[in-house]
Amino acid sequence: MEAVNYSQHKEDIMNIYLAGGMKGDWQDKVMEKLPEHIFFDPRSHGLTDPKEYTAWDLDHVYKSDLIFACFTADNPLGFGMVLEIGNAYAHGIPIILVDEKNLKSWDMVRECCAYITDNLDYGINYIKELI
Repeated sequence: MEAVNYSQHKEDIMNIYLAGGMKGDWQDKVMEKLPEHIFFDPRSHGLTDPKEYTAWDLDHVYKSDLIFACFTADNPLGFGMVLEIGNAYAHGIPIILVDEKNLKSWDMVRECCAYITDNLDYGINYIKELI
């Protein structure tokens, strides 16, 4: 898999969409370690209607420079994250995937990602190295 070139960005600030499970605090860890970026965190919208939160999520995927997807060990299915990854890939938005379950059956999903790891800190450090 080729590394993503971010040198075309005029600024070092990226809009990063956080895709993945809503349990735990992985999103907080990412935002804490990368404070210079703008984050779209689906936990923040407070929407409960599937039509509304799907529209919000996908709209913010499209507004992002990068998708940081985290498939945590406690995320039972990951269907929403897969939808977000597929839409990002279709729009040419690079994806970093932290796959704590290391599911080899996700070959198609993994092929859409610019960088894959099973460690949250490695995913965060990858972003730091890009900028």
